[in-house]
Amino acid sequence: MKFAVISDIHGNLEAFQAVLRDIDTRQTDRIISLGDFIDYGPNPNEVTFELIHNFIPSILGNHEYALINDYILRSFSRIAYDSMQITKSLLSDIVLEYINTLPLFLIIENIRFVHGIPPNSALEYISQFPTLILSYVFESFPEKIAFVGHTHTLGLYTYDGDSVTFSPIHEGDITLDSTKRYIVNVGSVGQPRDLDKHAKYVIYDTDTDNLNIRYVSYDVQKTVKKIRQAGFPDYNATRLLGA
Repeated sequence: MKFAVISDIHGNLEAFQAVLRDIDTRQTDRIISLGDFIDYGPNPNEVTFELIHNFIPSILGNHEYALINDYILRSFSRIAYDSMQITKSLLSDIVLEYINTLPLFLIIENIRFVHGIPPNSALEYISQFPTLILSYVFESFPEKIAFVGHTHTLGLYTYDGDSVTFSPIHEGDITLDSTKRYIVNVGSVGQPRDLDKHAKYVIYDTDTDNLNIRYVSYDVQKTVKKIRQAGFPDYNATRLLGA
């Protein structure tokens, strides 16, 4: 089975639609969203409707979680907090109802999908954990492989039963070792933070243990213009430009 795993769309409709078009050319079986499909960007409703209409299951990201939990929202940075106030003013009742139904994690075909860090955290950043501690994280869930987002950067964590190693990953293919376990950070569709403007996502083939890391071009300037017109903090726009 081939899974297309997407994360952190953040209201960026142009990036999301470009990724969906790319996925259509890759003969995948399932698309899974790791959350954070709202906020920062100008089209949270339209992005959510794309998820629903394309039957794409999603989990809660920290931004969806903050939308329904004021305690989490109060922990946000000023830019994130201000962005959420604008996002709240845009969201339809249907989208709010949908977000309230989302789980913190999914397990499909013995693969774990979670926004932040396994087994079920939407809030913690895997990049902030030393590899020594990540050994305990791997021991906290039984699946061979887990997919995460949240950091907006691609990465591969490999566990051999004793220690964890981290490897940055880039566009192209990686064949996994069947004797090891992995956490894959799939990067961001709608707001990459790696100084590269492309939308990022990952395809995982369970039959071949192959990861295909995808970089997708889209109309960045169109999204930037809409972000500014909606009154979001300008940093949300400049980030998309690789700044």
